[in-house]
Amino acid sequence: MATGSFQNMSEAQDPQIYTGSDAVELKYGYLAMISSYIFFQILNVIVYLIGPPKVVSKVSEDRWRNLFISWFHALICGTWDILCFILYPEMLDDLIIFINYPTYLVVGISTGYFVYDLIDIILHKRFFMNWEVSLHHLAVISMFWYNLHMRMCIGYNVVALLAEVNSFFLHSRKLLQMMNVGFNHWFYKLVALLNLVTFAFCRGWSLSRITFGMWIEGFRVPTVYFRTLMGSMFIMNGINPVLFWRLLKSDFLRSLEKKKLKVNGNNNVAENHLKSN
Repeated sequence: MATGSFQNMSEAQDPQIYTGSDAVELKYGYLAMISSYIFFQILNVIVYLIGPPKVVSKVSEDRWRNLFISWFHALICGTWDILCFILYPEMLDDLIIFINYPTYLVVGISTGYFVYDLIDIILHKRFFMNWEVSLHHLAVISMFWYNLHMRMCIGYNVVALLAEVNSFFLHSRKLLQMMNVGFNHWFYKLVALLNLVTFAFCRGWSLSRITFGMWIEGFRVPTVYFRTLMGSMFIMNGINPVLFWRLLKSDFLRSLEKKKLKVNGNNNVAENHLKSN
């Protein structure tokens, strides 16, 4: 059984504290992570060579490429993640201990992607501009890598990766905007609605489940790991309400305000017409 360097001797001897599994080989986790990083680097070059649709402005080409690659990752890992829940419902019985190759490898692949994307953000000098994304990636990479290395809490990572289901619609929404699809177009409205619904469930439920798990199962993991997880979850629970409010305000509240202004404008015209007569 693997043991972490962060553990002290008393924790290593505590039978309640889970320190990892030998059910999967560590080398495959690292192989998945490294292969994923290389794959997304290659995909980045391919998308660069193909270029964005003609409607996308020159100044937005880098942004388009980054969003498209993020969208592709969300499509692959979001689908993979849903299949893990369907095929292995017993995973929910113990999110700390449960592990097999399908769940383990999806965590490795996603870790490689987030490393790639964080490096891309830094290289394009968007680290501070997109501070919430940067903090999110740092939090995810730190916890995913540790769980990948220790081969523990993989079930919790799979729960966390439900967010990629929402990310598919989140990135689809932005790509549609860059392709000049109108906010009032039926397809954009559908994507925007699915984005909010999956945000509330896939991100909201997953964060709630992980936070609840920390409350009831914190004693089962090493102390330093638990404290680091608390820091990561503090960041995640703080960022997501901000992101949800931005989306709600951008796609729905703005439309309501415009309708209200339009109605008020028509009323003012009617009132002026009556006064003139």
